[in-house]
Amino acid sequence: MKKSILATAIVSLYAPALFAQDTDSTKVDETIVVTANRFEQTQTSALASVSVVEREQIEQLQAGSAYDVLKTLPGVQVVSQGTKASTSSIFIRGANSNQTLVLLDGVRLNTAAGGTTNTLGLIPAFAIERIELVRGPRAAVYGADAIGGVISITTMTQNSSVHELTLNGGSNNYHQEGWRSSGELSDTTRGNFVVSNEGSKGYNITSQPTDNDYGYGSQFLTGAVTKQIDSNWSAGFNGVYQNYDNQYVGNDPVSLPNKQETEAYIVSGNVDYERENFNSNLQVNFSQETQTDGPDRSNSLQSVIESKRTSVLWLNHYKGIENTDFIGGVDYSYEEASNSGVSGGFPVSDFDENTRNNTAVFVGGNVNLDPVTLEANIRHDENSSYDGNTTWGAGLGWFITQEIQFTTNYGTAFRAPTFFDLYGFGGNKDLKPEESESFEVGFSGYHSWAFWSVTAYQTNTDNLIIWDSSSFSLKNINEAEVRGIEVSVDFDTGPVNHVLTADWSDPEDKTTGEQLIRRAKQNYKWIAAYNYDALGMSLATIYVGERPDATKTLDSYITFDFAAQYAITSNLDAKFKVLNMLDEEYETSEGWGGFDYVGPERSYYAGIDYRF
Repeated sequence: MKKSILATAIVSLYAPALFAQDTDSTKVDETIVVTANRFEQTQTSALASVSVVEREQIEQLQAGSAYDVLKTLPGVQVVSQGTKASTSSIFIRGANSNQTLVLLDGVRLNTAAGGTTNTLGLIPAFAIERIELVRGPRAAVYGADAIGGVISITTMTQNSSVHELTLNGGSNNYHQEGWRSSGELSDTTRGNFVVSNEGSKGYNITSQPTDNDYGYGSQFLTGAVTKQIDSNWSAGFNGVYQNYDNQYVGNDPVSLPNKQETEAYIVSGNVDYERENFNSNLQVNFSQETQTDGPDRSNSLQSVIESKRTSVLWLNHYKGIENTDFIGGVDYSYEEASNSGVSGGFPVSDFDENTRNNTAVFVGGNVNLDPVTLEANIRHDENSSYDGNTTWGAGLGWFITQEIQFTTNYGTAFRAPTFFDLYGFGGNKDLKPEESESFEVGFSGYHSWAFWSVTAYQTNTDNLIIWDSSSFSLKNINEAEVRGIEVSVDFDTGPVNHVLTADWSDPEDKTTGEQLIRRAKQNYKWIAAYNYDALGMSLATIYVGERPDATKTLDSYITFDFAAQYAITSNLDAKFKVLNMLDEEYETSEGWGGFDYVGPERSYYAGIDYRF
């Protein structure tokens, strides 16, 4: 059963494994993942719920950002408060947005000051080579923040050689100009370079009538060089630079907007040693983000938040025993954060603490006994602010038949309060670290007529940190519980491939019995794809159910996004897409003072990609 590029992509999005194209459909594809356990392995042997999106799929979906891809995946709900430059929350299996670890080319994006990932939406989609999403706890592998899961974004190409110009434009004066180059610099050296400039005047992101539009502008630059020194040794260097400004609601929707200006960069270097059954990698990273915030007028007084992180990772992978992999390593980070300037006419108080460090050791193993696979990881973190924490995880996979696989996983995780949680606006110095345990069980079927997957999970989090609107501050609740079921099925009707997913969840504050805010209990997604010759089309349908917010319940909504791409020549592609085709009016979250944040109206975009 031959599938289109998008069809094959969607199978990998929603499955722990997928079919190989042009072969027997019961054969599990050997798609390689890295994020689950920090070494290369097939999706089925990884055992965790993993989704993989390659560049070809991102292009055919015509994603404008990583958010456009992530919102189509099972177990994921994206809640935005405006454009892709605005504050957005990513709920993976009901976990808080700051309980998800985000990596860019292996470097942690979650800021030291607040644990946020505001730069995620402005990584240009055409710069992304691959996205891996791991659903479920991975703290035993990565440490703090990986309660809901891990999102890993790769911008560096592995083997391809290309020079491509991208030009896009559309509604709300949107524009994007981009260039990417990758290829061999010499017989032993590869290079990769991406530059992008984009912006939009935005739209009225609130439910109140106003002449304000909330726009943004963004510049992105990344470059990488890798060198094969000899048959065993290699080295690499990578740099990322982002600069953007974003307007958001100030005192109220009719008043002067506020404006955030952010400058961020990452510098990363690594040395790798590899022989037949052993690999050792040393990676050193430095990242910094500076964000100024204040009224959108000249010479306004502003607050300044600065985050810095220096990290060193030594990772070792041994595979000298047949069908067995072992990992072990040391992970060190030193964080700095500061808060200064003026906000609301008053001086901003700096954090009571400005630095902290964390040292961790971890080991793990995976053994394939065919048809059974076993996995286990354990990690211990020592932090200068909250002492020690040990997390662990274990999994089992069993191919009951050649076509049906059973998997089960258990894991613990934690997230420490950030500098902002403790000392920022609405901070609470008495906050305790969040701690969680998760369990999941699933079945997957691989047949000539369809692929299907069913996964049930439960996550219990103690000391969950939430916003208390009554006290206008953060607080711990005794326990939160999220139970859910993820279902997906992939099948063809003639030339059209369909992928349908359904997520049912019950995110509950066990202390009060109330539903956790902004999480819908029901999410349904349908992606239809059609490819013929030089033409490719897709239709993405997403339904988000009712969900409570601070003082009200927001209505359910449904959106339809259509995309088409035509290869005019082997070098030139023309693109067109319509977002929110039926012009659905919907609220994404509750604001303050009587307004809600709303999603964009129907919008149109077109562009070209030219490869030299």
